[in-house]
Amino acid sequence: MHTNPIRTPAPQPLRLLALLATLGMPLLSACGGSSEADTRPWNGLGTAASTAPLLDDDGAVMPSDPGVMPADAGAKTRAGRYASAAQADQLERALGESAIRTQVDGSFDAATNADMAVLTVYGLQAAHSLDHTAPVLVRGADLRLAAVVANRLQDNGFTRVFLVTP
Repeated sequence: MHTNPIRTPAPQPLRLLALLATLGMPLLSACGGSSEADTRPWNGLGTAASTAPLLDDDGAVMPSDPGVMPADAGAKTRAGRYASAAQADQLERALGESAIRTQVDGSFDAATNADMAVLTVYGLQAAHSLDHTAPVLVRGADLRLAAVVANRLQDNGFTRVFLVTP
């Protein structure tokens, strides 16, 4: 009998584990199977920017990361739902037009800014045939004014309104 001179090297368990860990961790974290600290990208300031999901698999609101809560008490919302820019972007990518985005502009007086942001939400809600459970992401350079908009939307029946913090 002739033996084959070409040998396949024996698998190297440590290399295989390292390869599986490298390939599997992004998939695991995308499914929510990893801890939040493992899935948050570095923001360059010595802390991690939160990318924990805002909604669970059933669409229920997840608790806000305390790290994205505004330090200014005047910028806090009654519902206490906050999102980092990374979390908001992640939700928008996942839901597309089913997530409503509004921006509180700074080019008018505060009352007009708030009215325009609220009207934008109603317009997008109607345009995409969404109900009041559609997630709403409120952005603005003035977090106090953006919090006012978030509170108004919540008062008007929207149940998943998030203030996006920098």
